[in-house]
Amino acid sequence: MLKFRIYGGFMKVYVSADLPRDLAERLSRAVEVVGRDRMGEAEAALCFRITPEELKSMPRLRFLQVITAGLDHLPWEAIPPHVVVAGNAGSNADAVAEFAVAMALGAYKRVIHYDRRMKRGEYGRDVGIPMAVGSKAAVLGLGEIGTRVAKMLAALGLRVYGFSRTRKEGPWVFTSDLLEAMAGARIAVSALPLNKHTRGLVKYQHLAAMDGEGVFVNVGRAEVVERGAVERILRERPGFIFASDVWWSRSDFAKDADIISLPNVVATPWVAGGYGNELVWRRMLEEAVDNLLRWVNGETPRNIARREDYV
Repeated sequence: MLKFRIYGGFMKVYVSADLPRDLAERLSRAVEVVGRDRMGEAEAALCFRITPEELKSMPRLRFLQVITAGLDHLPWEAIPPHVVVAGNAGSNADAVAEFAVAMALGAYKRVIHYDRRMKRGEYGRDVGIPMAVGSKAAVLGLGEIGTRVAKMLAALGLRVYGFSRTRKEGPWVFTSDLLEAMAGARIAVSALPLNKHTRGLVKYQHLAAMDGEGVFVNVGRAEVVERGAVERILRERPGFIFASDVWWSRSDFAKDADIISLPNVVATPWVAGGYGNELVWRRMLEEAVDNLLRWVNGETPRNIARREDYV
C-alpha cells in the first residue's frame, strides 16, 4: 500500500501496489488515491494482483490497470463485464526479448553444455557446435516480445517463421499454423500469452516436429506447453534442449524439479523481466501509471484486454 496520500483530486483510485515515492506523488497530483479502508469509493484501481473480495468491495469500479503484461492470473469471473481491464504489454519487452535470445543461443551454441562440463573438470569436446545462420527458427506469438525476438533472430541470419492468430508483417514468414512454424525448426521461442486459446497449445507433436537437437525456449507462460509433452520429448531425445524462465508451478519451482533436474534442461527462476531487474520493474510501474492517467484524462488507454480471451 502507499504510505502517503495527497487528497483533493476528483477521481478516486485504489492502489494496491507499492509505488516509488515520485510515482506515488505524480499519481496523487492527478487523482485521489484511496487505500483499503476507502476502496468502496474507487472508480479505478492499479494493482499487481487483485482478489474477488477486493473486486466485490468496489461497486463503482470502471477501470482496472494491471502492472504485469500477462493477465491470466486475474479472477476474470469476478470482474464485472463493464469494467475495462488494461494490461502492461511492452513494458518489459526489451528485457524479456534479450533474455530469450540469450537463452536460445547459449543453449543452441552449446555454451551452457561446455560450461557445465568444464566446471566438472571434463575438458574434452564431446559435441559439435551447430551454426545458427541459415537455420530455421520459430517465434510463437508476435506481440511486443515476440516481434523483438523475431527481429533479433532474423538479424543473426536465421530463417524465422512467426506464428500468431493475427497476421503481422516483419522479417519473418507469417503462419497461423503452429505445426508449419515448428516443423524442422532448430530454435523455437514461445512468447505467447496465456489465455483460453493458448492453454496447452504446444503439444508433443509440435515439439517432435522440431529438429532432433533443437532448442525450445519459453519466456511466455509455462501452461502454453503441455507439461507431459515436454517431459516425454526430453527423455526420448537427449540432444533436445528445453530452456525456460517460466514454470507450471509458477513460483514454487521445486514442484517442477523433476523436469528442471534433467540434463537437457536450462532453467531460470522467472528473471527475464521485472523480477530480474529493478530498472525493468520501475519501467513497468511507470508504464502502468501512465496508462491509468491516460484513462483518467479521457484518452483511450493502451493494452485493453479482450474479455472473451479469458472467460
